[in-house]
This record gives sequence, C-alpha cells and structure tokens, in this order.
Amino acid sequence: MSRVAPLAPPWSEADAAGISGWGHPDRTYEPLLLVRCLQRLPALATKLRKLGEALYIDTQLPPRIRTIAILRTCALLGCAYEWGGQAAFWGPIAGVSGDECDALATGADCDWSADERILIGAVDELERTGSWADHTWNALGRTLSDEQRMELLIAVGWYRTICTLCNGLDLPVEGWMRPWPA
Repeated sequence: MSRVAPLAPPWSEADAAGISGWGHPDRTYEPLLLVRCLQRLPALATKLRKLGEALYIDTQLPPRIRTIAILRTCALLGCAYEWGGQAAFWGPIAGVSGDECDALATGADCDWSADERILIGAVDELERTGSWADHTWNALGRTLSDEQRMELLIAVGWYRTICTLCNGLDLPVEGWMRPWPA
C-alpha cells in the first residue's frame, strides 16, 4: 500500500472536510491516497493544500505550459504516482495528449513546438542545476513574463516536493491514474 497508512474512514467532520478540500471541484476520482496520508497531519495538510491550490487558481501560467512542466518534473523524479494523476486528470483539461504525457516520461520525441522544447529543456536544467542560465531565462522570456517565469519556478519546486513526498511514502499508482509508460 504505502509506507504510512492513510487515514481510514469513518473520518471526523474535520478530517472529511480536509480530505474533500483537495483536488479539482469537478473531480470524479475518490480522495487521493496521498491526501488521506497527509490528513494524518491536518495542520500541515491544510498549509500544503493552500500552496497547491494557488498554482491552479488565479494563475499566470497557461494550463498547457504548467501541465507540461509538472509532468516533466514528475517524470524526471520517477514519480509514477503524481505523474499518473496529473496525466490522467490534468492532461486532458490542459490539452496535453496521452502520447505527449508518455513522451515527457520516456524522453521520446514528440511534435513539441519550439517554445515547448525550450520549456522542457528549462525544467530539465532546473532539475540538473537548481537554477536557469541567463540564456534559458531569456529564451523563456520570449513567451513568458517575469511573473510567469517566477510562477514556473514555484510550480516546478512545488511538484518536486510533492514527488519527493510521494516517492518517500512509496505510494502506488491508483487505478484511475495513467500507468507509467513502458
């Protein structure tokens, strides 16, 4: 299952509210295993949820750019759990096809635009070096504002944290999630 047992029902009213507060309001999946594990620490879970929500509400990044960056981050960290959830739920919403999701995990060539190739390279550079060279910052600046580049840095860092948590807890991919490509 996972290294930490998820909070099991029946949940208290506070735990039920905390658990149901995560995720897209139109989601059709059950509460995430990750969320049920986090709810064992409700104060921390609430703090984490607020930052996660901020990356999707009143955001500066276009959904496709954000989703490609998140999927690539998850792939580079080998996080099948978070990658699978992002690919299954947010991929279609953001217009990232299943083949594109898989290519971000396998490194297979895909019909990325020039700007998307720059984005993917920028995520790779962040993972390798923890920063961007001036030429990367400037290349991203052809289509992204300073605020969008800052938000991209935050999103990549946030999902690095989430992937580290998922991998550390050894969370198995849930049935509704996209399976890691072969």
